[in-house]
Amino acid sequence: MIYGNVETLIQNPPLWFLCCMISLEWIYYFISRIRSLWLRWIIIAAFAVCGCLLAYWEIHLIWGMTAALIILPVYAVGAGYKTRIKTDVLSYHSSIYIIILICSAVGVLLGSRINGDIQLAKCQIGIPAIYYFSIICVIGFWISIAILIKKLWGEIRILQYIGQNTLLVLCTHIPIFGMIKGICLLFHIPLSFFDTTLGCLVLWIGAFIILLPIAYLINHYCPIAVGKLPKRPTPLSTSETPHGSLGD
Repeated sequence: MIYGNVETLIQNPPLWFLCCMISLEWIYYFISRIRSLWLRWIIIAAFAVCGCLLAYWEIHLIWGMTAALIILPVYAVGAGYKTRIKTDVLSYHSSIYIIILICSAVGVLLGSRINGDIQLAKCQIGIPAIYYFSIICVIGFWISIAILIKKLWGEIRILQYIGQNTLLVLCTHIPIFGMIKGICLLFHIPLSFFDTTLGCLVLWIGAFIILLPIAYLINHYCPIAVGKLPKRPTPLSTSETPHGSLGD
């Protein structure tokens, strides 16, 4: 995991993303300290160009830094304007999001047809301009779905809970897949079953069934493991002070 590239993490390939995110946080943190907005974005653009060139030359820096440089502009927009984005995106009529959803889906399909197989983990991004266009479309697609769900059905707690525990899902779903496959082998179900659509559904549904209680236990008893601070006990007010204490 110290090296952080997907080829070296065969035991759990998604862990490359953690290293990449740490690199991305470091890079953006120092850039965000620059007071000049123009200079900040010039540096971000220069880093993104460097990342695309490294990907073209198939140079994979440690800790997923090549991928971090590629995705830096998108991260910078999200980190720098998140408050405004949250406020603005909820202010339009549902029909606007339906249009964005359809246009984004078409954009993703066109981008995938032109660029072919894209794997950021392996820094395979195809044509950079088409790659960034596809990213914008993907973001628009999922934001539209999320807002339409909220407008039509309100806040769905289970989806929020899964969203708040994506780090845990990322780190554990591959080992859990192996556990599910092992259980199926005990019942003489061949591994070829998991190459089918039904087999994939069994893996994902089974993983979430196993992950939900694990997520609850970790969030409740060891929140620091998923990047959350432990809840401090609320101090007793004067009216709640036990009888016979100094408060009386």
